[in-house]
Amino acid sequence: MKVAITGGAGYIGSTLVKKLVDDGASVVSVDNLVNGDYRHLRVVLADEGADLREGDIRDSGLLEELFEGSDAVAHLAAIPGLVKCRDRPEEAISVNVYGTHQVLEAARTLDIEKVVFCSSAAVYGQPVVMPVRESHPLSPLNLYGVTKLAGEKLMETYFDNYGMETISLRFGNVYGLGLYTNYETVIPKFVRMGLNDEALTVYGDGTSSRDYVHVEDIVQAITRALNSKGKGGEAFNVGGETVLIDTLAEQVSESLKEATDRDAQITHLPPRPGETKNFSYNLEKIERSLGYKPRWGVKKGIEQVVQYALKEARD
Repeated sequence: MKVAITGGAGYIGSTLVKKLVDDGASVVSVDNLVNGDYRHLRVVLADEGADLREGDIRDSGLLEELFEGSDAVAHLAAIPGLVKCRDRPEEAISVNVYGTHQVLEAARTLDIEKVVFCSSAAVYGQPVVMPVRESHPLSPLNLYGVTKLAGEKLMETYFDNYGMETISLRFGNVYGLGLYTNYETVIPKFVRMGLNDEALTVYGDGTSSRDYVHVEDIVQAITRALNSKGKGGEAFNVGGETVLIDTLAEQVSESLKEATDRDAQITHLPPRPGETKNFSYNLEKIERSLGYKPRWGVKKGIEQVVQYALKEARD
């Protein structure tokens, strides 16, 4: 199997590349390297089993060249998150919407039958009923969610009009150690703050909740989607464990205390605009249809990140 990956130098993407190569797939990746870095992959792959390219997903000619001969595409490249999309709105729309269209067009031109799109829980907005099922109304609260919803609608259109087997995966809050960890997400950010003797910053009163999913479980979901049959036009929640933000901060503080014997304080700031108050996922559909089951709990994942950060500090 040959898989083309957009965003393969990123946190999730590099972990996915390594997993697919380990499973015997041939992989080509395109990434503009603004947020990602191929050095992690080059250490573990020694340039074998994957063609790692620099490029922009809005370049149709490049995509057609790199996607040639692929059996499937995993589309991860994006301007990620609420803050970056708010600060760079034109680029966010261009990359996340137009770029997704270019990925689909390249796949269509080359008769690639499967495209898996990495979407987000942000497409739901403020939940009306929890835990959230895939049938929940889609009403994003910020530009990031809007661009991800637009990407999903493009996926549906290519399934409806061309029969392309498109699947959208709605990720919860991703954390954990892949080839490396992303310190911009909340759990690793808390760990880094604690190790730097900074207070763990909680926005709001601490009673907000999120679904936290380990990067290895994200990769599990993507690989299952890539290998699935007859799921075209579908969207799936990809989650792990729902935790209150105050509980999360306390668990990080406890793990740091066990590992370093240092106390991490917790401080509260006003809530950030455009964020959902509480969120939890229903995972019945993806478990039933794709056989997905999260393998990581938050406590175990926090301990993993703490040990990784301590090793980084020693090295």
